[in-house]
Amino acid sequence: MEHAIKGGAKVWSTDNIGVRKRKIPCTWYAIGWSKELKAKPIKKRMLGRDIVLFRDQQGTAHALHAYCPHRGADLSLGRCAGGLLECAYHAWSFDGHGQCVDIPAHPGRAVPAFANTKSYPLIERIGLLWIYPMTRDLLDYEPEALKLVSPVLENPDYVLAPYDAIWQAHLTRVVESVLDVAHVPIVHNKTIGKKSPKEINIEFEAKDNRIRIRNGGGILDYDFPQQWLLTPVKTEGSQFINFVTFSPIEEEVTAIYGLAGRNFAKFPGMNYIFSRYSSKVLKEDQGIVESQHPRPIPDALRLEAHMPADGPQVRFRQRWYQFLTSSEPKIMISDAKA
Repeated sequence: MEHAIKGGAKVWSTDNIGVRKRKIPCTWYAIGWSKELKAKPIKKRMLGRDIVLFRDQQGTAHALHAYCPHRGADLSLGRCAGGLLECAYHAWSFDGHGQCVDIPAHPGRAVPAFANTKSYPLIERIGLLWIYPMTRDLLDYEPEALKLVSPVLENPDYVLAPYDAIWQAHLTRVVESVLDVAHVPIVHNKTIGKKSPKEINIEFEAKDNRIRIRNGGGILDYDFPQQWLLTPVKTEGSQFINFVTFSPIEEEVTAIYGLAGRNFAKFPGMNYIFSRYSSKVLKEDQGIVESQHPRPIPDALRLEAHMPADGPQVRFRQRWYQFLTSSEPKIMISDAKA
């Protein structure tokens, strides 16, 4: 059974474990790269839902339910014409808010309300397309603007090299992997962790949505629920930063979008090197995180062992449990096939 909460989101009144697994914070998630979306519409998946993305005549990106309300055809097979998304089957045309504005078979008739489709808020920041995963017809509030973990990501002095991955793992396990300092010298012993000691004296602080970890010459900032940034302790000279954001595609499938940034070596070809290296480091974690059981983090701290080095993950779990029991906006991962 559903009930409404403050902010217009809907949650399930039962605390059944299967339902709890599907509750996700309703916030802005990256759904793709801006450069992917050109003249043709594309289809993406988010929270178990298929979504079609397209650009209007001004180049503004929009997001709609992926299937035409007329006969269920995939709208990503259509085309963009005159700022509208035109279905490939009967050429019904939709604007960026999901309004059907043209039905060629009946040009003289008013377009009925049932011909409209659902739309989602969509924005572009730092080369990524970000979606707010609740349709506008269900929203009775204006979503908060996306707050990036740090303004350094929009600093024009930095070149950002993109990389991405899709893991067969629950969002909570993926987030914990970037908060886990103790695994670095073990899992990443041939890359970023080859000079790191295995003995860990963790330095971190946690307040509200932010966890900050000091690790050697780097500072790790995590903003609940979906952003993480590595910056150097030093503030002058050559600087390297690394940003990742996490997006739940399905209940146990998570997309990772990353940007490896630098204010040096800006000549052509270097982006490929930084992107490839970052992807290599990410790949070292993938198989281990995908192996974890239970699939999401357990429903209570006592169900897994913890040591002092696990402090940041423990604070993340406490924040996650707070989210599950609070009135914060929530969205359910759909178990539908479309």
